Amino acid sequence: MEKTNKENLDSFTLSPFHFSTIVELHPLPVRILHWLQVIIITTLIFCGLYLHYPRFLEIPYSTVKYIKGVLNFLLIANTLVYIYYSVISKHYRELIIGFRDLQHIPSFFRYISFLNKSPGYYGKYNPGQKAMYTFWFLLIIIQIFTGLQLFFPDTFGYFIKLSGGLNKIRQIHYFATWIFVATIPIHVYLAITEDPAKLQSIFTGYARR
Repeated sequence: MEKTNKENLDSFTLSPFHFSTIVELHPLPVRILHWLQVIIITTLIFCGLYLHYPRFLEIPYSTVKYIKGVLNFLLIANTLVYIYYSVISKHYRELIIGFRDLQHIPSFFRYISFLNKSPGYYGKYNPGQKAMYTFWFLLIIIQIFTGLQLFFPDTFGYFIKLSGGLNKIRQIHYFATWIFVATIPIHVYLAITEDPAKLQSIFTGYARR
């Protein structure tokens, strides 16, 4: 009996959850801005694909175009607020990939390729996530600018001509949309690579460490 009690005590003491703490990974403003961006971009993708091929639902073309125009301005507003918040809170330092992150990318990719057992600790976001966020930020800027040109061709006539015409702008916008669609699963995978609790934290704000 004494041996059994000692074994139970040892297993409790050495439990990985015994000394774990609850930490806040995503403050409320980050979660709100994140989910607004998810809703806006997802709806924009749906509207854009519908405008490109308006046959799979009985929705007036003009209605979908109007919704897409409104959402484009919401995307601009939400992106500007996100930039403002990231600057004043220094959150951008955790999002934008830097030289040190580039140094860690080979070891990180060895881990997600199942060649390394441990992912290591990279901070709030791993190098893959930072690379994705940096790339998505640039992609959102492209989408906003090309979307405005498509919605206001007369106002942006000079830039449209400079870019090779309205059809070229439409192709760039459409191609960028598919890049978003293709990289969303990669984003989710990278978010849970180190710890599935990190995926939960984007809903609750907290994770166990």
